[in-house]
Amino acid sequence: MFGGPWTQQKLEILSKYLRAYRVIFDKNPKAKFFETSYVDAFAGTGEIPRPTLQGFFKDDPDLLKAAEEFRKGSVKRALEVDPPFHHYIFIEKDSEKCEELEALAEEFSKRDIKIICDDANTALLNWCKQLDTKRARAVVFLDPFGASVEWKVIEAIADTKAVDLWILFPYGAINRMLL
Repeated sequence: MFGGPWTQQKLEILSKYLRAYRVIFDKNPKAKFFETSYVDAFAGTGEIPRPTLQGFFKDDPDLLKAAEEFRKGSVKRALEVDPPFHHYIFIEKDSEKCEELEALAEEFSKRDIKIICDDANTALLNWCKQLDTKRARAVVFLDPFGASVEWKVIEAIADTKAVDLWILFPYGAINRMLL
């Protein structure tokens, strides 16, 4: 089964950070000038895969609400941030997951959402080239399955000097490469 307590912890921290980030850009007169974007480069489907509640549990509204909250991934949590980001970019290589992201985007139809079905490294390099660093600021969230982010992507993001980068990496994958 995907995720555990660490998954919930990282998502809660990310949610708090994104809310604070948006408040800063909404309330600070100098920061209001910038358009903000949230970029999730390994977006998945927006939800953490979990089995549905069975038996008498499926009829308990409190348990259903708790299960729904538990299943929210980084994409859905970012979309719920208020005030919202000006732009959302979700990058996912798997076409079936992209379709699920499209369905999620319909739930948030008032948000400016772009879904890119492509390799995250390629899409991020292209995005960095197009970013108007004089007018835009962004949070990029990288939570790959394995060590699949190329160093040149990290460099390109850093070179913008306009992006807050969150990169979570699987310690086990890095440790195996060092051995």
